[in-house]
Amino acid sequence: MPGLPTPRFNPAPGWPVPPTGWSPPFGWTPDPSWPPAPAGWTFWLQEDPPGEAQPRTPAPPRPARTRPSAKPPRPTRTQVAHGYTVIDVETTGLSPRTGDRVVEIAVVYVSDDGAVQDRWSTLVNPQRDVGPTRIHGITATDVLGAPTFAEIAPYVLRAINGRVVTAHNAAFDLRFLAHELVRSGVPLEQLPLSGLCTMQWSKFYLQSASRKLADCCSAADVVLTSAHSAGADALATAQLLSHYLTSTEGAPPWSPTIEECVSYAWPPYRGDFAELRLASRGTSQPAREERWLDLIVSGMPRAAEPRVEAYLSVLEMALLDGFLAEHEKQALVAVAHEQGLGRGDVMEIHSSYLGALAQVAWADGVVTDKERADLELAARLLGLPTQDVDRALASARTSSSQHEPGAVERFSTTGLTLAPGDRVCFTGDMRLGRAEWEQRVRAAGLVPGGLARSTRILVAADPNSMSGKAAKAQSYGVPIITEDAFERLLAEQLA
Repeated sequence: MPGLPTPRFNPAPGWPVPPTGWSPPFGWTPDPSWPPAPAGWTFWLQEDPPGEAQPRTPAPPRPARTRPSAKPPRPTRTQVAHGYTVIDVETTGLSPRTGDRVVEIAVVYVSDDGAVQDRWSTLVNPQRDVGPTRIHGITATDVLGAPTFAEIAPYVLRAINGRVVTAHNAAFDLRFLAHELVRSGVPLEQLPLSGLCTMQWSKFYLQSASRKLADCCSAADVVLTSAHSAGADALATAQLLSHYLTSTEGAPPWSPTIEECVSYAWPPYRGDFAELRLASRGTSQPAREERWLDLIVSGMPRAAEPRVEAYLSVLEMALLDGFLAEHEKQALVAVAHEQGLGRGDVMEIHSSYLGALAQVAWADGVVTDKERADLELAARLLGLPTQDVDRALASARTSSSQHEPGAVERFSTTGLTLAPGDRVCFTGDMRLGRAEWEQRVRAAGLVPGGLARSTRILVAADPNSMSGKAAKAQSYGVPIITEDAFERLLAEQLA
């Protein structure tokens, strides 16, 4: 083969001498017309540096080739084995330069011939708000228990070192990947990162409506189960890459990209590999809703004098929207510690509070399904068993004739109220548009605006939001409630 490097053998001691006149063709793969290779032989190119060559492996049978829409460039030469690492990230926004972070990452390992070998994915705690939940489906509560990128950075680095990093719209994913690695203390000197982009190569191998991942997958008969989920997108991209590799018949034309990726001088990681924690969607919330109650016991004496009112004022505000956010749990723990309340004291307060709620529900002699559901929700948030609701309602029925006015009011009239001119602030990706909410707020005589010490309430798409507004609201003592709770509050205001 003129112009191609000469194949070379590297026999180990004791290996047999090859048959006279036999040499492997360039880019050796088995063929019925060739003599069999000697047992135990490994072939590679003369140009490969000693000690770094990889064995040639037979290619699997190739499926039918999809007709490309354009002719791809011809390959320069066969590459040594390297492997591909497909990545996909979900982010809080579009640019890491403006503070956006990764909230989910997926990694899929693909062999040179397109076989998916392994994969993993995890949510990532961005240490800020999670961005457009309506797009990626990830909430602030989802990422509370997820690892930070710094925790998984060693594993990400190991997954891409010496391999061809691949993504659909690689410029976007690699930009965030580089930013997160640098932020995690990995000194990257050669930027931007190089990688194989399945979106750019789609015009050579697909006849798709557009270069979007969903359209490319449809054209290649690849199933995309859940768009904008890092795990599903990365797996679909890996299968798209496999389709391209099949079409190249073992000679991919992106040799320069392969060279750049494989030869990239990734800095060595010299630290310890901590246990890799993976957080999946819907599983990163605290394991038990009542776990925060256990924290009240820490460091508290067994015999403590209850000081109920201070704790109740915080509890009522925390339960206002029917959701106990993490910062609200922490506030209750802090108040219990300050007031010398032990776990038994707190559980007694919670039981009394549930009893008062039951009296309110029974005040008209009828407990509706909605009231029952609200009582069960309150019991769960208070760390009480569901059967306590039955006991509380039974007690309310028997004591309704002797009920003293004011006992219920102590629990029910200390909730949040709004007055004309009160300032309302919003944070997060709301169910209703921001402009629509601001219009409704103005119609109620309230003032929409940024967060300040004078703000009456912060309405959050997720009360566990780690946004700057949420952090500032907590430091100012501004109540944080959900969008649904604010809608109910606004309806009461206008009634």
